[in-house]
Amino acid sequence: MIAIARSICLWISASILVAIPILLAVDFGGVYHWSQYLAGIGIMVAVVFALPGLSDSTASSGVRQHAILVPLGLLTAWAWFQTVPLPSGIVSWLSPGSYAAYTTWLDGLVSQTAGQIPISISPEDTIHVASLFTILLPLCFAASIVFHARIRLQMLLSAIAIAGASVAVLGFYRKLDPTADLWIFQPVASSFGGFVNRNNAALMLNLGLAASLGLLSWRMMALHAVELDDPDFEFNDLLALISDRESFVGLISGTACVAGLLVNGSRGGVVAALFGLMLAFGYVRPRRGLISIPVLLVVLSISVAVLITPMNLNLESVTRWEFFSEEADTLQSDGRLLHWQDGWRAAKAHLPGGAGVSAYAYAYLPHQVVSPSSWFEHADNLWLEMLVETGLIGIIISAWFLTILLIALNRLSYSADPIDQGVRVAGWYAITAIAVSQFFDMGMAIPANLIAALLICTAIITRDMANGGAAAKPPPLTAESYHGHELDDYDDKSDTAKDAESGGPKIRLKTNLGSMGIPHLSSSQWIGASAIAAFTILAGALTLPGLRQDAISDSMLSRLKDEYGEWRLNPASLEKMETALTERVQTRPSPLVRARLSAVQRDRGRLAETTEWEPKTREQMLDVYQQVDLQNRTLPYPPEPDSIITTEFESQTHYNNAWETCLATLAVCPLAQEPRGSLLRLKPVMTTSESTTQPNQPSPDAVADVAATHLLTFYAGDSVRQFALAKDALSRDDFDQATKAFHAAIESNANLTTQVMRLLEEHPELSIHEVIPNESKPMRLAAAEYLKWENADPEFFRKAVETIRCGEGDSMQQRAACHAVVGNVYFYLDDLEKGQDYYQRAIRLAPDQARYRIDLIKHLLAKDEPAEALSYARQGRQSLPENPQFQRFIDQIAEAERKALNQPINEPRVDRSKVDAILNNSR
Repeated sequence: MIAIARSICLWISASILVAIPILLAVDFGGVYHWSQYLAGIGIMVAVVFALPGLSDSTASSGVRQHAILVPLGLLTAWAWFQTVPLPSGIVSWLSPGSYAAYTTWLDGLVSQTAGQIPISISPEDTIHVASLFTILLPLCFAASIVFHARIRLQMLLSAIAIAGASVAVLGFYRKLDPTADLWIFQPVASSFGGFVNRNNAALMLNLGLAASLGLLSWRMMALHAVELDDPDFEFNDLLALISDRESFVGLISGTACVAGLLVNGSRGGVVAALFGLMLAFGYVRPRRGLISIPVLLVVLSISVAVLITPMNLNLESVTRWEFFSEEADTLQSDGRLLHWQDGWRAAKAHLPGGAGVSAYAYAYLPHQVVSPSSWFEHADNLWLEMLVETGLIGIIISAWFLTILLIALNRLSYSADPIDQGVRVAGWYAITAIAVSQFFDMGMAIPANLIAALLICTAIITRDMANGGAAAKPPPLTAESYHGHELDDYDDKSDTAKDAESGGPKIRLKTNLGSMGIPHLSSSQWIGASAIAAFTILAGALTLPGLRQDAISDSMLSRLKDEYGEWRLNPASLEKMETALTERVQTRPSPLVRARLSAVQRDRGRLAETTEWEPKTREQMLDVYQQVDLQNRTLPYPPEPDSIITTEFESQTHYNNAWETCLATLAVCPLAQEPRGSLLRLKPVMTTSESTTQPNQPSPDAVADVAATHLLTFYAGDSVRQFALAKDALSRDDFDQATKAFHAAIESNANLTTQVMRLLEEHPELSIHEVIPNESKPMRLAAAEYLKWENADPEFFRKAVETIRCGEGDSMQQRAACHAVVGNVYFYLDDLEKGQDYYQRAIRLAPDQARYRIDLIKHLLAKDEPAEALSYARQGRQSLPENPQFQRFIDQIAEAERKALNQPINEPRVDRSKVDAILNNSR
């Protein structure tokens, strides 16, 4: 009865463990905190049911089967250590970038204290991820127990294969019926299945394909005595497995996963599959010989083509490749390669200790140079992000973790058990797919993928230990044996030889399993395993309350985001929200909760101020409410009601609270963008009010100016926000800041040049030389607008013609327009020869456009060159006879010539004063 009860407990634990990644996969991959909290509860329940396995020799063979806990535990400990306040001197050595964040980037915003600071630049975010890492410790412990036995290992491979197939099926259903309305579907083009991001879904598909290949390899070895990566393998053997249940699951799941990879549009997933198949089928193993080289080159070539070629894969055209699509995103055009340069700069700034787990979104901001987008929440490169967040410590731990896995995989190749060969194939594919795909994605940050991957890794290590681990030495190498191992060194030589002659299993035993057996645990081993169990259970139990609080905060923020529009005009509702958020901040002071609290406090101030202006009618109230918007404010502050008010305005209290919340947020998340933006919006209502800040706190004006300077760096690449910052600086007569912001905005988006030039014309205090970048397109657009000004500076035009490069246009029409602009500039500079030359280029590029010929004729007439103008007019009449303007120019020039011929050459000058005198005398 005890054995039956123990077996039931282990099966319950295994069922829970394999169900968790499947359920998370259909719930947006487990990105919501409530999903993570419930998964944590499931993990703890699974651990409890796995404990009886400690007394089962088929489930526990010693502490070494839990080797995966060592690197994972160290990484978890390092993540928690990053949240611990340390002396600033130590932080400056461990992470100079973090030290600068808490000192240099807070200078002028909050008063500097001599207190301790953590390594993490966003400790609350790091605490949450460290909690997730901690809950993974009992997961791996339970998995190493329940999947130690081969029968439950089969269940694991089948479950992960089904998980990948379910993602593919959901993705197909969504593609076939775009109107499907289920909670798992997101109304975004990049979603697939239950995942918000198709790249994240592709990783689950690859893990499912890995498990499918593992199932097939296991069944091939068990039924046909041939490995899936055997040189003698034939696809006819694979088709013969259809009648086998486990093989059928592998075939169906593998087919669905492959189809899903081709349909969901993830290039990284396809490239990962190519490399995964290459290693899973053993092309890099020694027995393949020189064939490895061409196979590797072919895979690399195909991978590069997939990554750089635009494509649009869908159900209507699975293999359509849009080689000349202008809108398709590729690795070259989506900005990731450029951003990796900034990420590398951030990594170097935070070495050796990193910036804190889950803090990448803030860490790279001070180091932006070439990032082409507004905000990279992730690096789209897991290994780069790991280097930034965990520093050298994380990289060393990851390398150690990978080494353990590769050693275990290598030893599994000598196992006589077919299921071990399935695990080996699945492991090679999964590890390769993860290693390759995460160069272009952050899929392992998704709990569903992370848990599935850890289950596979745990199974690899525990199965290796079940077969003896390092104690099982491979036999000596020979050139004739299949794995390079001689048969004569085995005790079962005769049986193995008979198997070989009869077409039996070709795989070799690494030791005499018949005489070895599986030893029972000694007392020291049992004590060690029990200690590990107690530690992981205690760590998980201590972590769950924190995950629950994060789940409550996340749920509250989601509900407020959805319903805030209905409540923001109700003072009573806003008051309740502020009270609830204040309590949340005291419990879990995350930057997102503080940001929402600040927004609520600002809106309370806006409503109170609307009332303080004492509007008489509803229309007046709505008008005042619009005019006191902090982003587009048109009324002064404080309010000027008709009646005299001697007490302090209520709105002032709310605005001050919002101001203090922003400063408090910066104290715990020093590189956050949103609090700095809120400080800028609050500045107009803080400049004339009495601040409630500490006596040594900088003035609101100074704080807002520093915040604007920081945002100019943090918004690098976001031209819209940079343009807004410039206009804000212009409104407060900060011309230096406005010049920098306009310059940065045009560098990010040259199309803003025309708008900036109009503002420059209205504000002569700004220098056009400093605002306009020395680049071709901005110079061309600026020159086109500057020609319309009165008293334009010729020096700018001389600089412009040296900078503008018309050969960089995307089309012949754009190049023609560019040449026309340069021609206008040369005519302005009285260089007729170059002016005509550039207009002739424009005419050659766009001969059907009459405007270039007409503009050239006008320029020549203005420069008193009628003969040249007449020549171009006649050419225009001949080339474009349907346009009557050229004939009018010809007639105009001819009329001018007739008048010049009819006028006397030596006509005496008439003295008008004498004529007037004669006329006056005659009267």
